Parts: sequence; structure tokens; C-alpha cells
Amino acid sequence: MEPHILLAQLRSLLERAPDLSQYQSSSREHQIWLAQAHALISRWNIMEAISLKTSADFLSNSLTRDSNVSKIYGVIHRAIADLELIVPSVAQENFGAGDVYDFFKALNKVIGSAEKSLFIIDPYLDQSVFDHYLTSRQDGVTVRLLSNKQAEALIPSAQKYNAQHGAVLELRKSNSLHDRVIFIDNYVCWLLGQSVKDAAKAKPTYLVQAPPDIVPEKLNNYEAIWQKATPL
Repeated sequence: MEPHILLAQLRSLLERAPDLSQYQSSSREHQIWLAQAHALISRWNIMEAISLKTSADFLSNSLTRDSNVSKIYGVIHRAIADLELIVPSVAQENFGAGDVYDFFKALNKVIGSAEKSLFIIDPYLDQSVFDHYLTSRQDGVTVRLLSNKQAEALIPSAQKYNAQHGAVLELRKSNSLHDRVIFIDNYVCWLLGQSVKDAAKAKPTYLVQAPPDIVPEKLNNYEAIWQKATPL
């Protein structure tokens, strides 16, 4: 996983951390968060991941819980601090006019980082989202496409995509769209300066991670639009 993508995932992980002082082995919320933490830290440093897992395994012991919680957060903060040394303070990539291949590579890495779901919002989506970007989708990852202009033109491709990959993709249309946004696993949000179909062709553009603290509200807003959108 690319450093800037891993950093974005780790920052989001901290933002949604459950209260580990109230840890219960039967808590699905705790178990899922700890599993995600281990998976991400494994991509940074395997020895630190082993340390995190050892601390997580002993969270059931109330006598040593505070110490183990501290160790878990220590590992995550060390990972973030280390990655921040090689990644700009704001996870943003800028692309000049004509840098279409660089944008293509960067967006494919973002899409390929999803492990559960992709929610792509772009009022001007075209065939390129299938031909150039969803080819990076990992197996098992579901996809929602929310568009507007010429969204009906995507129906044949969406049907063929589902015919080959299973019913993993939904397509809807809404006239309430303005921004270009991609949600990864409902936790990480990336903002695009231009529509996917035109990005970096004739004008400069960017790909920037939204601050983790605003992601829940932004996701809720687009979930509301999705619910009212027209299924295609």
C-alpha cells in the first residue's frame, strides 16, 4: 500500500477508535477495529503489528488493560509519525494539464486500496470509470456509482460488469451532485478537482484526502442523496 494511502487509513482508524477501556471480547465493534488496526500496521511494520496483536490479545485482562491500550495506541501513533516524515502534511497530489497517466496511476491506487466498498460520486461519469479504474477493484469489494449527466449511458456497462463479477455494482442518478468524491470503505474520503473522465486532460487537477473528522458528516450527506436517487 502506498504511504499516503496507508497514512490516510491510519488517521481514519484513530478517528473512529472505540473505547478500549471498556473492551469486551464479545464486542463486534472492538474486534473489527482491532483487526483493521492489525491489518494496517502489518503493511507498515510486521514486528510492530505483532506487538499490537499481543497487546490486543491481553485486553481481556482488566489488570493490565490500561497498559495494553497504551501500547496499541503507541504503535499506531508511531506508524503515523513515521509515515508523516515521507508524506506531506496534507495527503494531496497535484497534476498538471496533460498528466493524465500520472492521475490514472494515482486514482487506481486509491481504488485498489478499498477492502470492502467503493462509493464514487461524480456527476459526469463516463465509460472510463469501467475501462480504466474499476479494473483495480479488489475481489469482494462492492461499488456504488452516483452520477447525473448521461448516467443512462452507463447502464449497459453496469449490467455487463455485474454479469461478469456478480451483483457487486449499483448505479443511481441524482441531479443534486456538484462535487467529485470517492469514499473508501466508508472511512476514508478523497476529493477530486475534476471529473474522472476529464481529469488532467486540459487543466490542472488534484486528488486530496478529506480530513478524517469531516468524513462521517460528508458520508451521511451523500447517503441521503443516494437514498433519494433514481436506481438505473
